[in-house]
Amino acid sequence: MTLDFLTVINQLGDNEDLLGLIRRLNLLPQLLRRQEEEAIIQLVDLSEEWLQERRKEHLGENSQSQLLESQACEKNSDLDLNLAREEALHRFALQQFGPGLEEVFLAANGGHDQIVYSLLRVSDFALAQELWIRLEEGETTFAEAATEFSEGPESARKGIIGPNAIATLQPPQLEQILRTLRPGQIHQPMQIAEWWVLLRLEHLTPARFDTDMHQILLQKQMDEFLNERVQNRLKGEDPGPLSYFLDNSSES
Repeated sequence: MTLDFLTVINQLGDNEDLLGLIRRLNLLPQLLRRQEEEAIIQLVDLSEEWLQERRKEHLGENSQSQLLESQACEKNSDLDLNLAREEALHRFALQQFGPGLEEVFLAANGGHDQIVYSLLRVSDFALAQELWIRLEEGETTFAEAATEFSEGPESARKGIIGPNAIATLQPPQLEQILRTLRPGQIHQPMQIAEWWVLLRLEHLTPARFDTDMHQILLQKQMDEFLNERVQNRLKGEDPGPLSYFLDNSSES
């Protein structure tokens, strides 16, 4: 049987040793985030009926003690926190951020569009110019040129980058350039930082505010909310109270 949580803590030494270890491993933000999450779980307060169903689903052929051990829990209340975490955080996020998500999507002005492009970068302008001419004249393919000549990690992927949300591209000028291209079109060599770069648009897929996008944006809003609260606490500031209005109709 594995050691329980308190035994492990005792073996780590006194509190100063433990705090020093937490600082060195930069674990404090993760611990504070989990503390914020557990405060939300307590606030949402899922019904006992809901928890019983989840316990049955996870118990399977295991005993209660085996289930506790598999979830690294010391007692049933710890287990309930783990079982309730995903659903409670989801309900909290829906209440806090769900009503404004479509406006968030529209405000991004296409920033969630998915793009796949090919990239080739070299440090020598003359080589970039030569490769561009060879590509335009069909003497080689972009995949061949990127694999043989590109000096970045994209060479291992035949130059292919993506799919990615177009707003996440760095540097931001990549978005502006790629939006001017037609699928299959190659942009002439241009300098970005220390590199001479060739770009080819593979395909650009406009984003839709569908179920998947709703979930992506909801999680993003929730992550930003929790991260902001953690940063406030790290600076010694009060992040403010959490609020959740119970809605019995959401229980299932």
